[in-house]
Amino acid sequence: MPPLNHAVAVPQGDAVYAGLSTDHYPWTEVMTDLTLRQTQGFTGTFDAWQKGRWVRFVWSRGALLGGYTHGGQAVPWHVAMQGVPRARVSLAALQPNLAELLWATRAAPGQAAPAPWPALRPLLEQESFHGLLVSGLNCSFWSYGRFIGGGLPDQGAPCALFATNAEDNRAQFASFWQELLTTVHRAQPLDTVWQQVTVRLVGDHPCLDPFAQDVSFRDGVLTIEEGVPVREFRPALNAALRASLSRLGVRLGDLPLDALRQRPEWAASGLETS
Repeated sequence: MPPLNHAVAVPQGDAVYAGLSTDHYPWTEVMTDLTLRQTQGFTGTFDAWQKGRWVRFVWSRGALLGGYTHGGQAVPWHVAMQGVPRARVSLAALQPNLAELLWATRAAPGQAAPAPWPALRPLLEQESFHGLLVSGLNCSFWSYGRFIGGGLPDQGAPCALFATNAEDNRAQFASFWQELLTTVHRAQPLDTVWQQVTVRLVGDHPCLDPFAQDVSFRDGVLTIEEGVPVREFRPALNAALRASLSRLGVRLGDLPLDALRQRPEWAASGLETS
């Protein structure tokens, strides 16, 4: 199944405007408004469509992640305005975790779901599915087996799953987690509390077993054995870091992680909660 060929529906609870014609709301005013919102830390999507053409732009915390169209093909602003000069445009504010997940899966290949809804739900939870669940006009957002927003499928409806192929980017994810944990460790030494929480988490995340040493963190250095797949070490590291910070009484948002938040791996880390 190819990547998405349409702009999936996003939650409209915080829609700023929807379906405005650029004949009445000119591109110059659109750009002025978006520039101002970007300086104010806007997070969300801007959609423009004209007949069969469409383009979507995504922001997270004031940073423009980029624009894209069919299959995740990149589209810059000047091309968008030329391609859909008399467009209808919509702007919707989103939570950062939704916006970043939408961006991370923009070019992800699709896969037919193994069961219709709602029989599919326990499978998604069991497999810690991270991506978009699309069924007709409904699109729901999932973070490691947890539904976090959007519209759920209709009863009995077939579904398609869109998630990035994490194993193809294993080295990239491992490097990201090494840098993340090292940065946290500099601000809040983790060694002692890490050993305490991982022993407690072994039941849910066997790769954290301190005797097997499949995934270990000591003296600021993360070690992940080659045989541990991303689908196992990523949620395990997420759980261990959250538990460690909780025990230390430290909030993730208080740590110097701004540079890491801008990286695409952050959206796939499952750490964002707001």
